[in-house]
Amino acid sequence: MTVNYLINMQFVLLHGSFKGSGENWIPYLKNNLITLGQPVIVPEFPIDDWDKISLAGPKGISENQKLDKWFDEFEKEVIPQIKSNNKLCFVGYSLGSLFILHLVEKYNLQLDSAIFIAPFLTKLNTQWQFDTVNKTFYKSDFDFEKINKLVPVSYTIYSDNDPFVPRNLMKDFAEKLKSSSIIIKGGKHFTESHGFSSFPLLLELCKTRINSI
Repeated sequence: MTVNYLINMQFVLLHGSFKGSGENWIPYLKNNLITLGQPVIVPEFPIDDWDKISLAGPKGISENQKLDKWFDEFEKEVIPQIKSNNKLCFVGYSLGSLFILHLVEKYNLQLDSAIFIAPFLTKLNTQWQFDTVNKTFYKSDFDFEKINKLVPVSYTIYSDNDPFVPRNLMKDFAEKLKSSSIIIKGGKHFTESHGFSSFPLLLELCKTRINSI
């Protein structure tokens, strides 16, 4: 007897610094992917409070948003939900994009694809609060040859006027990942306050991966 296993594109949506999985366009993308019948994992990683970090000053340290704590949460909440018969598409927002590289390298995750939004590898040097909480994540010496084999298809979305992530850092990220770049004019950092409570372009990219199965 032949057993046919249904193969889905399982999406993992990874938020960035200071804002959790229930903010910006992440709920929009999650709900639309579920409507399309795809399994979606939206983990909630430890984050710090902007006001508390600001009060501590530039010499303060992050109490919650640390790489090892994010690894622990991933192992606890995400890995048990990954189904071996599904293909994987990771969608990372800002710091979440950098975290994808850590995950792929550490756990040898074979992805179908990844979509990176406003990514970076190294220190931003824009607002020190971000560098404080991102400090343990920054890394430029990934094994990119290995990662590019494990992430054979990727897209990098960034804007021409991001107030937090310098354009050269986003471009460098895309080049190292051999990623297809999509530059959005006036997109800023793709936050809800920048008009991105929804993100139709991102949804359409996700649909292309579903259709590739």
